[in-house]
Amino acid sequence: MRSFLPAVTAVQAGTTFRIKIMEDFKLIAVKCKSCDSGLTVEMNDSIVYCSSCGNGWEIVNDELVPMEVNFAAPLVKGDGELVYKGFWLVDAFVKIHSRDSSGGWISNLFGGANKTEGDVKFYVPAFWMPIESAKNIGVNYTIKNAVPSPQKYNVKLTGFNFSKEDAKKIAEFLFLSIEAEKNDTIRNINYDINVKSYQVLGVPFYKQPNGRLKDAVLGIEVA
Repeated sequence: MRSFLPAVTAVQAGTTFRIKIMEDFKLIAVKCKSCDSGLTVEMNDSIVYCSSCGNGWEIVNDELVPMEVNFAAPLVKGDGELVYKGFWLVDAFVKIHSRDSSGGWISNLFGGANKTEGDVKFYVPAFWMPIESAKNIGVNYTIKNAVPSPQKYNVKLTGFNFSKEDAKKIAEFLFLSIEAEKNDTIRNINYDINVKSYQVLGVPFYKQPNGRLKDAVLGIEVA
């Protein structure tokens, strides 16, 4: 995974500053390019969202580049504070050229038995969690296409640690995890994943007393 260190943040009077460690310290106020509101930027964030005007931004070489950001509606009731965490929606065309395995298999991704290609929307968690938690929630969201109709909300979006490049690698990991968990025994697979677009999705989670998060769409707990 790509690291954004060294960087620290400080908040003063509603404005977040990004401090880069170089020969000379450089203090930059991060403000929304659409409405000039101060933006909250956490350490290692690659995406920021303005809850004042509803515009999202990707941080590229310390510049704000427009990025589409939408949100999932809470569907599962739960206890605890509701917070929104970032996911990448990786819209890709996947083609399996060959799959060497023993036993029969059924496609989980392409919408039909034994189909070997099609459009897939990968749901990639963009905030830190153990790899097994990322696999569990990412695979379940991807197979079920858990948020087919995201919406616009003016809420705070926090914890966006992974870049587009990271998201593409994690999407491939999710694909291979889905294939590996089928009923047959896979020996070799030859495939292509061509990414068509990236979007950002804010997913609602309930903060649990044990420090874990429980998502408010499918009810999956992550560490």
